[in-house]
Amino acid sequence: MALFWMFCGGMAILTLAPRWVVWSLVDILHGYGWNVGRYPFFELGMVNWKLFQTFHFSAYFLAGNIVMFVPFGFFAALLWRGCTWGRSLLSGLFLSGLIESFQLCVGRAFDIDDILLNVLGVLWGYGLWRLARRLAPGQMEKFHVRFNEEQP
Repeated sequence: MALFWMFCGGMAILTLAPRWVVWSLVDILHGYGWNVGRYPFFELGMVNWKLFQTFHFSAYFLAGNIVMFVPFGFFAALLWRGCTWGRSLLSGLFLSGLIESFQLCVGRAFDIDDILLNVLGVLWGYGLWRLARRLAPGQMEKFHVRFNEEQP
């Protein structure tokens, strides 16, 4: 469970920090001050509603958006009983939409392609969990979270 929350924290920093925060960290490494460009914390970013518009960037971009969300699908199925592919799909859609919407407010881009790729990653994570459960059925049950039950 701790590994899941550490992953969530890293993802939050990676996806929710405004671009100028990263630029300011680079500036500090080069000997400049914090936020020398005087960027505001909240500013509107760009919006892309056209499907497959950003797929031409690179394989790294595509794979990064997919791989980044594989653990969400895997951990959701691993930790919570009753997780189906449909629930994984909806949770991935909700989480990715929430992140993309917040990014719009901090000067980053809202991109429908990111949501599509992120949900694909969540579904791949769920598929990996199904494969792991089939290969080692007794091991996967040890990780389910128990609510309102006595812990062994």
